[in-house]
Amino acid sequence: MTIRCIPRTLVAALLAACTAAVAFDFAPPPPPLYQGLIVPLFPNGHTTPFTGQSGSGRGTPRDPAAAKAKLTQAPGASQVAVNARQLAQVAPAARREQMAQVYVQSFDTYRKLEAKLGIPANDVAGAVAAFIAGNYMAYRNVEVPDESFQRLVEQMRAALAQNRGFAGASAGDKRQLYEQMAMVGTLMAVARQSFAQNPNPAAEKNFRDSAAANLETALKVPAAQVRITERGLTLQ
Repeated sequence: MTIRCIPRTLVAALLAACTAAVAFDFAPPPPPLYQGLIVPLFPNGHTTPFTGQSGSGRGTPRDPAAAKAKLTQAPGASQVAVNARQLAQVAPAARREQMAQVYVQSFDTYRKLEAKLGIPANDVAGAVAAFIAGNYMAYRNVEVPDESFQRLVEQMRAALAQNRGFAGASAGDKRQLYEQMAMVGTLMAVARQSFAQNPNPAAEKNFRDSAAANLETALKVPAAQVRITERGLTLQ
């Protein structure tokens, strides 16, 4: 999930929306909606999902990619503005409109990444992968190579395809999950890079703490145990 060409307008909007006192306090953990849809992602208790190192000693068989992608699509009309405003509610009232615009621009950036990497449009698996990768990058201050991110997308597609909560979710819930996961994940990845231009130790600590909380809420393990490598996601 290497974001090399960050729109300057997104960085500028992000910095304008934050001050040292509140910087990155807005980065929300997954709302309760996500709990019923995707948690647990790995209901069989895999410690190293899909790597062939689970208790059974066997990896998860791969279905044809096109068939799996159909199972993780977010149907329905776009709700970007609504979902951005909902995420922005955790920001101070005076900054909510700015933050909503930041989330909208973050989603636009994700759609470019989606096209660049050949991820099907509206694929919830890609958005969930972006959420995990973006927060992982923020927490560890590292890049996730595109190849590792694509492997992570495959893992999330397999996990969601087997997840009863996700399968039974409404079209609106799936659309919300897709858009908000993409918004938050991309924002975390972009914000990490913005600190290189505008160092702020106090804000960076809040930022990393938010990233850790996001990972732990979504994956139900300590953030320190999360790894993304060429094998994709492992929980050590």
